[in-house]
Amino acid sequence: MADEEKNKLKGMRKVNLTKKNLPLVILCVFGMLLLLMGIANHWYFRTVTFDYGNYNFAFRDYAHFRISPMPTYPGNFLQDHYSFLLMFFIPVYWLFTWLTGTYTLIVIQLAMVLVAAWYSWKMVTLKSDHWWLGAGVMVYYFLLLGRYTTFSCDVNLAVISACLIPPFLYAFEKKKYLTAGILLIVALLSRENIPVWFIFIFIVLIINHRKDKRAVQMSLAGMAVSLLYFILLFKVLIPGMENDDKQFTLFNYSALGAHPGEALVFVVNHPLETVKLFFVNHLDDPTGNGVKAEFYLVYLVSGGILLLLRPQYLIWFIPIVAQKVLNDSYIRWGISTYYSIEVVTLLPLSLFLVLASLKRKWLQASLALLACLAALGMTLYKLNPDHVKIRWTMNPAKERVYKKEFFTSHYNLREVHHLLSTIPANARVSTTDHFFSHLAYRDYIRLFPTVDSADYILVSVYDNNFMLSYQENEERRNSYLTSDEWEVTATSFPVFLLRKRELPHQGSGGICRSARSDTLRCDYESADTTRQMVLFDHGGIAEESKRISVEKARSGVHSLRLDGTDPYGKAVEFPDAPELEYVTVTVRTHSLSGQANLVATTGKDFYILNNKPSETDDQGWKKLELSFWVPQHVDNSRLIIYVWVTGTEPVWFDDLEIIKRFKPDDPSL
Repeated sequence: MADEEKNKLKGMRKVNLTKKNLPLVILCVFGMLLLLMGIANHWYFRTVTFDYGNYNFAFRDYAHFRISPMPTYPGNFLQDHYSFLLMFFIPVYWLFTWLTGTYTLIVIQLAMVLVAAWYSWKMVTLKSDHWWLGAGVMVYYFLLLGRYTTFSCDVNLAVISACLIPPFLYAFEKKKYLTAGILLIVALLSRENIPVWFIFIFIVLIINHRKDKRAVQMSLAGMAVSLLYFILLFKVLIPGMENDDKQFTLFNYSALGAHPGEALVFVVNHPLETVKLFFVNHLDDPTGNGVKAEFYLVYLVSGGILLLLRPQYLIWFIPIVAQKVLNDSYIRWGISTYYSIEVVTLLPLSLFLVLASLKRKWLQASLALLACLAALGMTLYKLNPDHVKIRWTMNPAKERVYKKEFFTSHYNLREVHHLLSTIPANARVSTTDHFFSHLAYRDYIRLFPTVDSADYILVSVYDNNFMLSYQENEERRNSYLTSDEWEVTATSFPVFLLRKRELPHQGSGGICRSARSDTLRCDYESADTTRQMVLFDHGGIAEESKRISVEKARSGVHSLRLDGTDPYGKAVEFPDAPELEYVTVTVRTHSLSGQANLVATTGKDFYILNNKPSETDDQGWKKLELSFWVPQHVDNSRLIIYVWVTGTEPVWFDDLEIIKRFKPDDPSL
């Protein structure tokens, strides 16, 4: 009997040890996964100026007790987001930035995500003696789709501020009202949407604690504080920060009104219309059709449907769902980027509180397992852009850690990181999108092609400013690469580092390349009647004869005609692509309303397009140009260019010209 008792006691100890350590194991496993994703995206130069580059600039600025104008838009960071959240982490900047550098905010955000997961576990275990539910809520928390789509935006205030909610709820549930009050104040100061969210959170707390007079009183007080701060925020604080250069632009709910006051009046006067807006596309753009439905479907199938068992938990989702689906941007309605992060943060806690309220443990465990499996399946399914309503809103290279492409880069990482390290810390820099966040810890930085008084320019020839067309980006880059005022000091293709000369240099310009080139021309007049093909001047195939028209012509009597029924021209191949360095393609187009597009691609990794003409002659023919550096990181033998049209009306093309510049014989040139 003694041995049996010892074995029984030993088994109980093992179970207790498992209960104690399992949450930490789950937290460590997923914490390492998310840390890997955040660090890898930054290391592979996938983090971007909006928002991470701006956040890094503002974070360093605050840490030096300044509120400076932002380098990428008018006004300062506080005018764009009335948030003190980054200021709360100033001590972290001084303690860890020497080690973590521009990765610091990534680490801070991850730490807050883990804190929210931990307090979700503590809250569920507080409300249930079924320890598997505690483990389940933590696993479920890390399986939801929005936990991974958030990586497309790197770091965001919405992600960090949402993580304050589970610790607050736990402190409130433990009746630690002072701690809860402090967390409430910090949360209110963290982001503009938090006050309204807390009003609804307190409604749920009143329902859940309706028999606890003290809890109800504290909830009413918290609701009053939230409401007063919301009024103060939009009536006094935000207007007080506005000036002629920068106004608050984040209230984009035209279906409700021009400002929160009008929105409230609309909701009160038109409750049924407001409810309808939660489900229909209220914009004129049909692209938004079905986007709201997709969001609801994803999170209902992922376990959210179980909230119907305890409907009071639906209440605190009302404001965070409303801010999504009533917005004027259909992108915000959907499942991409961080636009579901508040739901993703609060849904695990809500769902498992519902499960904890059920009487049968077998039912709790079964539904918890089912929810986790549903969340995992939905996440894997929707991380594939082919299964998303608006596929271009997803960023699979940054979100799918289980794919090979996550661990690949277009850059020679060792060389480019070394190149960045050669730029002095106090230098004035202008750089392109994916390098901005790495260089933002400085007093002066600009997003290329804005240069102003920069001393250094760091550009990748494939890293474009989204506010300009591809060709405009290319022309701006080339203007500096060939300028006498700038010299190329280092390169790791496709990256160039330029430094401003102290004195203008008379000579060949900023970069000197080989003069060896070849030009192909096609005016659609020379034809091979046997093969039914139209030829370039050197004899190569340019187009199929069936698309040639005599309706319009710029030179000769023929041109290429495309329309909605036959929108694509023949792909022109480059068998000598591995020998090429740079290609310039021009073509003349004529149309009444159809859109002409000029495209170069290698298939998967390289795709550029221009549809903005640079000039129009007196006959109405527009010049369309596309210039590009030939990529070296892909199979260049697959390089093609082609024209295509959008719309139903015909577009005519004439005088196609391709100038190919070959790689220099001396690689040092």
